[in-house]
Amino acid sequence: MKNIIIFTNSFAIEKHWKNALNEYAATTTIEEFKNLVEYLQLSDEKTIVMFDEQSVVDIEKALEELNVFTHIDLLLFHNFPDVEHAVKLIGKNVRGYENSFIHKANLLQMLESVENEKNWFFLDLTQHIINSFIKQNRDEDKKQEPAFVKELTNKEQVILDDLAQGFSNKEIAYKEQLALSTVKGHIRNIFKKAGVSDRVSLILLLG
Repeated sequence: MKNIIIFTNSFAIEKHWKNALNEYAATTTIEEFKNLVEYLQLSDEKTIVMFDEQSVVDIEKALEELNVFTHIDLLLFHNFPDVEHAVKLIGKNVRGYENSFIHKANLLQMLESVENEKNWFFLDLTQHIINSFIKQNRDEDKKQEPAFVKELTNKEQVILDDLAQGFSNKEIAYKEQLALSTVKGHIRNIFKKAGVSDRVSLILLLG
């Protein structure tokens, strides 16, 4: 597990996060943004920063300052995460976005995903990204395909199209009359050839 920094000035959020992380390595809690920046300047150790968005006045300005630290994986949290607001932020070195009081099991899964170089966004945001891609491709002429598409087998290209349309693994298995394990194997191959590790990253690459 990477070093974890908890950034929040909310006692309730800090308590919730620490209770969830009690089986993990020690965490560092920082309440002031300037102290967070100073801390990150002192070490280049790979670090996950769990960032309570409501603990700063200007989140976009804060993200600009944090963007220089390439050794951190930044996870944003908000008591009431909003899709339209989140979309403006996820391109700014943000690896995850969730509700501040995310269930313990989901928080641990989120951290594990980030450890494995995957993104993690709350469900509505993930679906928004996929839906936006679908709408964009319906409204525009077909764009030039990314180079990796040529490396796919015919079946992988079919499944890639299903993924781009927002189908789940189970829906793809039903639609293509394949075993679920076979679908998962094809998707793993697609991810490998595309150089991505999760569905959202794949959709963003296609867009």
